[in-house]
Amino acid sequence: MQRLSIFSLLTLLLLLHTPSRAQSLESLLADPAFTPASVGICITDVATGETLVAYNDRQAIIPASTAKVITTATALRLLGPDYRIVTTVGYTGHIDDAGTLHGNLVIRGGGDPSLGSAYGSRPADDFVNRVVEAVRSHPIRAIEGCIEVDDSRFAGPSVSPKWMLEDVIWDYGTGCHAFSYRDNRLQVELKYNGHRYEVTGINPARRFHVATHLVPGEREEVTVTHTGNRYTVTGTIPRHRSTYRLDLAIERPDSLFLQELNERLQLAGIPVGGAPLSAGRGTETTLLDYPSDSLACLVRSLNVRSDNLYAESLLRLIALTASPRGSASKGIETIRRYWQPLGADSLELFLYDGSGLARNNKVSARYLARVLTAAARDPQTGDTFVRSLPRAGREGSVATFMRNSRLPGELRLKSGSMSDVHAYAGYYTTPTGHRYAIVLLFNNYTCTRAQLKQKIAVWLTTTLSKKR
Repeated sequence: MQRLSIFSLLTLLLLLHTPSRAQSLESLLADPAFTPASVGICITDVATGETLVAYNDRQAIIPASTAKVITTATALRLLGPDYRIVTTVGYTGHIDDAGTLHGNLVIRGGGDPSLGSAYGSRPADDFVNRVVEAVRSHPIRAIEGCIEVDDSRFAGPSVSPKWMLEDVIWDYGTGCHAFSYRDNRLQVELKYNGHRYEVTGINPARRFHVATHLVPGEREEVTVTHTGNRYTVTGTIPRHRSTYRLDLAIERPDSLFLQELNERLQLAGIPVGGAPLSAGRGTETTLLDYPSDSLACLVRSLNVRSDNLYAESLLRLIALTASPRGSASKGIETIRRYWQPLGADSLELFLYDGSGLARNNKVSARYLARVLTAAARDPQTGDTFVRSLPRAGREGSVATFMRNSRLPGELRLKSGSMSDVHAYAGYYTTPTGHRYAIVLLFNNYTCTRAQLKQKIAVWLTTTLSKKR
């Protein structure tokens, strides 16, 4: 209670200037729903760097997906908003007069998570089309060797060892590779046939086998196991659901791509031998450099959709600024070193991935606020980063949060949620253009998530509505 009293005084003097507003946060934290909770709050004036509201702001708390603001802000600062990730296509050996390649076609993954993605600016099959066009125009009429995918630009495990095993079968827990393809995701459409749920569609089609033993039940309890490209689904789906979709992780996106490319080359009349040739391995001729969308576009897509694969890829690209191969551990080390001189105390950061999926991740509200403040003030990347965050009440995971609020100005927030965790990190910009960095971390609250969001919305509206 002594800490709350000190906090209330600081709030009164530095931000709110009226007793009623100071009491609003104290009332919020006095709510019985927060009796067992870990709560961290920090609001900072971006222009001055002054901390205006701080409660428990140095305690490291599970951030969930708000950890993505650290990853994306670091990537923009180190790589620049115009940076593009390049996937290279080349060949070894030589092409004879008949157009036969006596060597191998080589695809070198550059770490682009959007290759063949449903969320990029180009059609999902654009990369395959471009590869086929490059082969035909060179011209290559047959490939004696094989098609190889070089996935060596990234090192270390493709998933964090701190992730829960039940997460890695789903698309949000898919592995991160230097060559990712089609979001490393398999979509399965199901429909109830009167007895059980049967598969009505698989995307990508014809490449995976899915056996289902799902039946109607009182609640959703789905278990998925797989071996290679064969998946088995068991459990129950709520009785009122006549249709259902599963979004599953693909363990080997390179294998999926190789199947597609081989088929497309065959259709184009270009047979592929299938056995690797060692001839000419020391030299390689480039056929195609395929760039991603700009980093600014990738970061915007990542933050609005809260894409874990994109975040994990950026973490490994961050590592490449200081290491010859990109790994999660090197990326985290780079992040810790980078923000320390800018006032973010690395002692308040416990990071095990770039996406926030690991429950072992912990960060203080103050650390996140320092990153947000420094990121927004950067003349080269600040505006790009701020605009990458979804607008509350309109976009992404915060599309319904504060939708009917009368708060003036613009509120952009990255949300984070997992069981017993809910968090926000972002900015409030007043109608006059003054900007504040906002971090709200809640762990182990006892109300429902909907009730928590309503409590936060009321407090934010009260606190921010009269800022100029």
